[in-house]
Amino acid sequence: MCRVRFLSLLLACLLLSSCMVTEQDLQTQRNLLEMKRRLGDVERVLKELQDDISGGVRAHVETLARNQADFQAELDGMRVDLQSMRGRSGDQERTNDDLRQDLSLLRDELSLQLADHERRLAQLASGGSVAKPSSTTIPNTSAVARPASGTPAVVATKVVSTPDEEKAPELYARALKEIREDQAFAAGRELMETFLTRYPQDALAVNAAYWVGETYYAEKNYEKAILEFEDIIQKYDDHPKVASAMLKQALAFEATGDKATARLLLQRVIGEFPLSGEAVIAKQKLQEL
Repeated sequence: MCRVRFLSLLLACLLLSSCMVTEQDLQTQRNLLEMKRRLGDVERVLKELQDDISGGVRAHVETLARNQADFQAELDGMRVDLQSMRGRSGDQERTNDDLRQDLSLLRDELSLQLADHERRLAQLASGGSVAKPSSTTIPNTSAVARPASGTPAVVATKVVSTPDEEKAPELYARALKEIREDQAFAAGRELMETFLTRYPQDALAVNAAYWVGETYYAEKNYEKAILEFEDIIQKYDDHPKVASAMLKQALAFEATGDKATARLLLQRVIGEFPLSGEAVIAKQKLQEL
């Protein structure tokens, strides 16, 4: 009987222990499920936060890219504008250089004429006779008939040296001084011809050629002056100085008495260079002929 009771008690203990283990397991499982649910919520929140951050960064990067593209476009436009401005500045500088050369040549021309007038006045004061002076000039033009022979003035020659190492600007300046200041036309002409031989491609070559013709004109050797101006017209047919040479050539023809050819040349100056200062002088001169 005692044995039966013992077995019953033992069985009850086993059943009770089995029930207790099952409750603990169930609670553990419930805790695990709750933790999994919470972990899932946390992961979902983190994913949403990452998506928000990623979207914001992507939008910011896209905005930066658009701004960079706009800035690059503006920079390219500024480069194009700058290149255009440089091109216009270069054109203006070339125009200014041409104007400076024209003004320099005109100044030299007026100085030479003033010296010629002073020489004529000195001759008159000493009781000599002088030829009638002609009006202002400058270089440029095309082919014309040979002039009637003039009466060149007899001038004293001056020996000049031309060192081989002398540069173009120095040689030109020395030749111009001989012509303008010293009135040594033959010496100045020799230096100008040396300049043309040594530096035929120099920017001052057309001026030097013009002064060669001008020295003959000053010496009243009008035939040679006309031929020298004609060389300028033929060689530099599109150069701004051609109008001046053509005008001077017309004045040389007038000095020889060939007024018909002089009028034709003056009309050509007006027709081919209507906006030039030489055209204004040519119009005034036509009214006098």
